[in-house]
Amino acid sequence: MVRISVGAPTHQTSGRLYGAFFEDINHSADGGLNANMVNNYSFDGVYLDHHTWRLSGADRWRTQADPLRFWRFDGCSAVSCGTEIRGAHGQTIDTSADCPAPPIHAHSRYARITVGNVRENAGAGDANVQLDDAATDGITGVVTTDGPATANRAAAIENLGYNGGGTNADEPAFAITAGHTYDVSLCIRAVSGAARLSICVIGGDSSPLTGSARLICEAGRTPGANAGDCASGCAAPSTRVVADPSSPHDDGTAGRTPAGNPSDSPVSADVSPATIEQLDDGWVRVSAQVNGLATDYGKLHIGIETGIGIGIRPSNVPGAEGPSNPDNLNGPSRPNTADGLDDPASPVVFDLDLAQFMDADYWGAGDPKWRYGKLRRDLVEAIAALHPAFVRFPGGCIVEGVTPGNEYRWKDTVGALPARRAQYSMWSFKMPDGSSYCQSYQIGFYEYFCLCEDLGAKPLPTLFAGIACQSPGRDPRHMDTDSEPFRRNVIQDYLDLIEFANGDPNTSPWAAVRRDMGHPEPFGLDMIGVGNENFGADYVDKFDRIATAIHERYPDMLCVMSAGLFPFRPAMARTWRHARAIANGVTGAGTGTRTSTDTSTGATSRGPLAAVGSATGDAIVVDEHSYHSPAWFESQAHRFDDYPRCGAGVYFGEYSANGYFAGQPQTEQGANTWRSALGEAAFLTGCERNSDVVRMTSYAPLLAHIPAKGWAQNLIEFNPAHVNPTVNYEVGRLFSTHLGPWTYDVAIESNPNAKHLYVSVTGADDTAPYRYIKIVNTAERPVDVTLEIARGLAGLGATASHGPVRLEVETLTAEPDAKTVIGYRGEATEAIDRARRTYTLPSPSSLLAMKIPPYSVTLVTSR
Repeated sequence: MVRISVGAPTHQTSGRLYGAFFEDINHSADGGLNANMVNNYSFDGVYLDHHTWRLSGADRWRTQADPLRFWRFDGCSAVSCGTEIRGAHGQTIDTSADCPAPPIHAHSRYARITVGNVRENAGAGDANVQLDDAATDGITGVVTTDGPATANRAAAIENLGYNGGGTNADEPAFAITAGHTYDVSLCIRAVSGAARLSICVIGGDSSPLTGSARLICEAGRTPGANAGDCASGCAAPSTRVVADPSSPHDDGTAGRTPAGNPSDSPVSADVSPATIEQLDDGWVRVSAQVNGLATDYGKLHIGIETGIGIGIRPSNVPGAEGPSNPDNLNGPSRPNTADGLDDPASPVVFDLDLAQFMDADYWGAGDPKWRYGKLRRDLVEAIAALHPAFVRFPGGCIVEGVTPGNEYRWKDTVGALPARRAQYSMWSFKMPDGSSYCQSYQIGFYEYFCLCEDLGAKPLPTLFAGIACQSPGRDPRHMDTDSEPFRRNVIQDYLDLIEFANGDPNTSPWAAVRRDMGHPEPFGLDMIGVGNENFGADYVDKFDRIATAIHERYPDMLCVMSAGLFPFRPAMARTWRHARAIANGVTGAGTGTRTSTDTSTGATSRGPLAAVGSATGDAIVVDEHSYHSPAWFESQAHRFDDYPRCGAGVYFGEYSANGYFAGQPQTEQGANTWRSALGEAAFLTGCERNSDVVRMTSYAPLLAHIPAKGWAQNLIEFNPAHVNPTVNYEVGRLFSTHLGPWTYDVAIESNPNAKHLYVSVTGADDTAPYRYIKIVNTAERPVDVTLEIARGLAGLGATASHGPVRLEVETLTAEPDAKTVIGYRGEATEAIDRARRTYTLPSPSSLLAMKIPPYSVTLVTSR
């Protein structure tokens, strides 16, 4: 029998102990948290061109602009147009001279679609553009067609969505549920001719899974005008929207045009629900809703019908004839051939951009602040169930990027969606083809801040510190710390982000951007990460420069310093010596601007390096990471017992007992087992007991698409339709949702049976006192314990005059190799056995005898 005694409170528990770490890895953003199911929705695809055999890092990691990837064109041609494109090293190449008509935004490319008069003998299939290093054309693309032009020409554009690639590359990924409502929108510009577009999701057998949103795209040309040369003669496009009979009922938007549109706008809606917005340069945004007809995976299908059968009167072309009833969509009695508009021998041309298709019940639907990027509801709800006290974003290694030019630039991720500059993900090399992973930034910094606000979590943005990823095999080049680019592109980005998050929109340009995006109130940013997994003397110097600049303007902003890649004390020594010197004031922290040298690190400090009056009370926080074995994590339950309490706190920012640092194979079979969850649980008891120095912890990675997993072990898995909270998630949720504001002393009797027993206690002694007692048994045998909480019970008010105390016991058990499993289709399996029991102690002196099962996590709640 092992006695566990709960004692008096020792310190206040960190209010930010458990958080969430979000990085766009495993298709966590596009294909995951991003509610839009369209892959490469804006024809701006940027991908990785990776060659491991090249000696130069800059040549191993190159940029490949492929604007039409993941789109299929049948019976029509497509070319990519725009005023700029990415070069091989991520640079921006000006292509405006060759762009036939303006894009929606300078940063956004579009697809020009042509039906009819296309190149003969071209096979139908995927458009896959390969740009060489010298590509400067504004028009790039591949023509695909099923044959020569015919009257009543039929064509289609299709998109499979995010299926993970590899053996899954031909699988549809649009998850449709019967009875659900779906938002569909796109931007279109008529160039020449007329076409009817029908937008829906179809199944593998081409049967409709949703209703259709139908629209008429019609353009007139003055004689002699060149198709596509809108600046020199194109008439304004005429676009009519017709909803399929399966669409939802009228929502009052029929015929609505945006505020400020002239009453004689050529854009009008015939049937609700649809909204039409006329943009600049002939662009029109069409938004509608369709209903799910069946439950299955499908693909986006944009049917295109042209020729005499669509029945459009080109009323803006003098002398043109058409059907007597222009609303008759079933076809005229004779062709309309004025100016070639409906001549089956003439091509029909239109531009397409910003295609979106998503469940209308996305997170925050109806809240005007969620007007740009939209989030998938079930994934947000899974994160919310963890009760995270903070969310770190956007990573992770994508913060530094794999080579210069690939770093995450937050300014590229805010503003209207077409203003955001896409970037390839460095995690592309983990994809089956080593390439196909683009960050569209539909989910950018504004959306991350809004998510934090909705979750009641504090934001922890982490920015590039001037050093590319320092992991082996990358291209870890360093910016010159004394250079103007470092001051302008690194330091200034930190200062501008703080203004974006907290500034006054009336005086701060970046705060005005936040206001204009829909959030005039500040986000309450009070901490910021400086680099990710960076280390070395140059990083220390860069940290000092950045922290000094921040604290000169925002003295209470808590800066998080990286301890590098590995959790071993020799590897972290330089960072920790420097951080503790800052906390102790050795390097002049908080004393104003001056220069001094820390002899232990050799780094020079310039100015106020320590936060003064930070939200956690710390001068600085150091970010440690570990991907080690379950046994290692168990052995680290007392890791922080002897950490100095000097004002330099710990953020254990990435942890997972996946065995990576122990050289264990990273396999699907070995990932997310109950054994790994038990090791993590033992470790977390030590974090709770030492939460006066351990300020924050977060698991990583957070999300993983099935089958697009670059990392085998993750906290939450998902497929296009369902979510799988892993066994590691269940342990994390038990810990994070049962945390009191005070930490209590706990003693475990010295006993051989207690070798693999780990305990932590938190709670409160206010008007409704309680204790959360967490007991982890990693051994293969049960352990009999006697739980003594008499000293704690005095705080709970259990005296002879106050009556008994209620104890609620919840136990999670499983076999060590047990795990939940989810495939590309279907729901997840279960793995954990749960048991709940209730006891009542009659008096403070009573002891509770319990049998702690093998391989178990037990929560005892006393109230």
